[in-house]
Amino acid sequence: MTIKLPKSEWDKVAEEWNTEAGNTGIWHQRHDIDPVIFELLKNLKNKKIIEIGCGNGYFARLLAKKDIKVTAVDLSANLVAYAIEREKTEPLGIKYFVRDAANLYGIKSNSFDIAVANMSLMDITDAEKAIKEVSRVLKKNGKFVLSITHPIYCDFQQQWIIIKENGKKYFARAISKYLSSVTKKRTLLTSGIKITQYHRSIETYFKYLRNADLLISDFKEIATNKPVTKAKKEDKNVKFRRSKYLTLSEKKMKKFAGKEIPLFLIMVALKI
Repeated sequence: MTIKLPKSEWDKVAEEWNTEAGNTGIWHQRHDIDPVIFELLKNLKNKKIIEIGCGNGYFARLLAKKDIKVTAVDLSANLVAYAIEREKTEPLGIKYFVRDAANLYGIKSNSFDIAVANMSLMDITDAEKAIKEVSRVLKKNGKFVLSITHPIYCDFQQQWIIIKENGKKYFARAISKYLSSVTKKRTLLTSGIKITQYHRSIETYFKYLRNADLLISDFKEIATNKPVTKAKKEDKNVKFRRSKYLTLSEKKMKKFAGKEIPLFLIMVALKI
């Protein structure tokens, strides 16, 4: 049976993303997200894991280096090609497949102990079906770990602002929309190519999980460890960027915001 897959926008930026992610993921994955995921993924010995939206396979490789049987899928054939090429030069026994997350055809039901979707669901068109497919391939009592950009942090629905409270200034977020699901294009990396991203509320993800017989067992909101750095004169829009500062007072405000306002969300759900 031949399955016609939808075309992935990520094919257009595969080379740039492969370079950016490398073997360890981008900065926030290395320092903010992945350490928390590994903390949540305990007792991995002899477990079978599937990764949904594996990209160039960097996280699948990190898992496989812990002597875990890993299967990884992504819709982008170009990204999967980079992952397979690395598997050829550094064999870890990972099985890669080009698949739509909403249709994991050829992958057996009830066959995995753990599923991971690391920073991919907000880029997947039909997240509801993708979560149902995760539930299908998980064994009973299997664990699903997903990380996403925190729904309060959405480039096209919020902006950084400075507010005053009790005579003190704070760097804060102003949100214009949250409960409505929104589809928008965002510019990826330095390529200038626009990628579709999907904003969904936490309640929406909760409903998707519940309807797929997945019950949340853990929930982590992650701020960032990324330090603020002194801006250069040519840097644009520094005033409304969390990671850049011009004055010492601005540095103090932005450091505080980095510790208090989460950028990412991790949920763990169990298949009942």
